[in-house]
Amino acid sequence: MSSIVGVEKLYYAKLLTDTAGALTFDTPVYLPGVQKIGFKPKYNKAIQYGENKIWDQVNTFDSADVSVQRADLTSAERADLLGQTIAALGGVFNSSEDIAPYVATLYKANLANGGFRYGVFYKGKYGPPDEDYAGKEGKTDFQSPSITATYQACIHTIDVGGDAKSLIEYHVDTTDANCPSDIDDTWFASVAVPTADTVAPTLTSVPANNATNVLATAAVVITFNKAMDLTTLTAGNFKLVSAAGALIACTLTVNTLNTIVTLTPGSSLSAGIVYFAIVSEDVRSASGVNLAAASSIKFTVAS
Repeated sequence: MSSIVGVEKLYYAKLLTDTAGALTFDTPVYLPGVQKIGFKPKYNKAIQYGENKIWDQVNTFDSADVSVQRADLTSAERADLLGQTIAALGGVFNSSEDIAPYVATLYKANLANGGFRYGVFYKGKYGPPDEDYAGKEGKTDFQSPSITATYQACIHTIDVGGDAKSLIEYHVDTTDANCPSDIDDTWFASVAVPTADTVAPTLTSVPANNATNVLATAAVVITFNKAMDLTTLTAGNFKLVSAAGALIACTLTVNTLNTIVTLTPGSSLSAGIVYFAIVSEDVRSASGVNLAAASSIKFTVAS
């Protein structure tokens, strides 16, 4: 995890469809000159008391204020983003009948570790900007407009283990497991609508299951098809045992991507003996999905 230290890209995309079955948006539009983005969620809290203390509590999402400060806001942007009207003689006019469209707000922020955060707020309407006009008083003082939107939960829901979850916001850091390597090319091409990972990870191994003539000095290398939760890649979840049930002392190492686990025996294995590398079903992916079942890899050391 790393702190945000800057923001460098801002886009918006008009909402086209928000139903139980679909959430779609128009192509994102670039808004140059972003200076600051704020996100302030609001929750309604219900508190139950019992025995002279808080007994239970529930937080329910109400809405979120998203504020955007930019170097400028053009007449064309005001018309498109705020529902204002282009005037015949140039400029735009603001009226009490203006209806701003629902839009998604997309951004790219800088992280202190050198990575980036890509985020999107899904469904909100912006109001006219807060603006200040002041004299120079002997120096130039740039005055940047700020607009604020009220964002609400979408009608569209994401299935998470049988629970329907209403989208509000989504972000991914380039340092996150499974973050696409081409995210900088794809994030602003369309509005990403996430899905929950429900697919159990799988693994392959060297030596393979039922391998024979394995070198007595060989390590067991287990490769997963997705990044794994490092807290589950422990000696308690990876064991090497002989066919007779003897536990073999091993050193466990994990690669930097959390996809490869290597079991290196402390001494050479016995010739002609069958061994089993056992991976517990408690091992899970970085997105929280466990192996479908424990895995047992059988191999025979060369005589």
